[in-house]
Amino acid sequence: MQQGSEAVFRRIMGLSRRPDRKPGFDDVPHFGAAVRVPGLKHGTLVNAAPLKVLGARGEPNPASSYRFEYITGDSAGRAITATGAVLFSTRPWTTGPRPAIAMAPSTQGVAQHCDPSHTCAIGLNAFYDKPFDAIIAYELPVILWFLAHGLDVVFIDYPRDPATGVQYYCDSIAAAKSLLDAVLASRQLGLSPEAPLGLWGFSQGGGATGWAAQLQDYAPDVRPKAAVVGAPPVDLFRVLDTVDGGLLTGVIAYAIAGLAVNSSEMFEEIMSVLNERGVSDVLKNITSCAGGSLLASGYSSSRGWTHQGTPLADILDDLPLVVAEFGKQKLGRVAPEIPVLLWGSKNDDVIPIDPIRELRDSWADKGTPLTWHESQAPRVPGRTGLNHFGPYFRNLEKYSGWLIDHLV
Repeated sequence: MQQGSEAVFRRIMGLSRRPDRKPGFDDVPHFGAAVRVPGLKHGTLVNAAPLKVLGARGEPNPASSYRFEYITGDSAGRAITATGAVLFSTRPWTTGPRPAIAMAPSTQGVAQHCDPSHTCAIGLNAFYDKPFDAIIAYELPVILWFLAHGLDVVFIDYPRDPATGVQYYCDSIAAAKSLLDAVLASRQLGLSPEAPLGLWGFSQGGGATGWAAQLQDYAPDVRPKAAVVGAPPVDLFRVLDTVDGGLLTGVIAYAIAGLAVNSSEMFEEIMSVLNERGVSDVLKNITSCAGGSLLASGYSSSRGWTHQGTPLADILDDLPLVVAEFGKQKLGRVAPEIPVLLWGSKNDDVIPIDPIRELRDSWADKGTPLTWHESQAPRVPGRTGLNHFGPYFRNLEKYSGWLIDHLV
């Protein structure tokens, strides 16, 4: 809070430049756009520079932090560059190797200035020039929570299509691989290979950590000891249908763009159903953070985006390539061999609980050492997303305590 207040004071007094939408803000090293790097090994560190993380520059959370660029892969296995960050706690640790958390953050927006390794140096910022937008680093308290307990933290920004710069949103498999590759790259910055490793993810990050727990052979040198998989988007059609018409309608635009860059064939399949307004609204959402999406599309319906006047979830359900892609991304066909805490919320107004219960049963039947928790928090009216994010922060101590207990 002190560092945040000081940052606001400096900007009000004109002592420091207000961060803008362009990469390369003073406190955030920039490595350029994602590029294809054929033949390079995944997990290779490419670039790194010190990062000034808000709340981790001194007491009570002293840490040395780096933003880095590394090699990972897209859905087709082609090598690309991606970015992430690693924070090394300097708190005393005496009970064996210091544990580490590999974290896949929840959705903060798909534009580059929304990347968690960018926003963690800013915290909060509003853009008053059109299009209106806002940076809200709502995963930063979770990162600082783990640091306060003496754990190192690695987190990712999610991979992007090099041709368009669009995030591969909805591609949990590519996200999972990028998370494991980020751990490998962090070892070249000082993360101990002996560190007991835990996976942590919520919402979009829950899908990534769920897949990372399932991908036991992708990175044999990375062996997590346990995973917390929070509110994963198991059935993507159900998620799109649930958010449509609520405050978080803009998430549908993220999904549309992420699917469209998957292949030229899928691009043509999806774009054929969008009308002029639909294309315009998708572009508005993918160039802003989650705060801007609330203003751009909150409480609108995707009916207005299609030629047929039909919600996008219903139309996508009839597109063969989209159906195949969503089927490929669905969790549950493989059982994680590590202990998993899977959780969801009964009244979630973003990611419905029933598919998560089905995932619970599927993993349990296949032998996963599973712990289940279902939040019974009462429904907050208004379809604001509070029923989604509220249980996450309310149960942070419980879920993180379970993970830390499996690492120490």
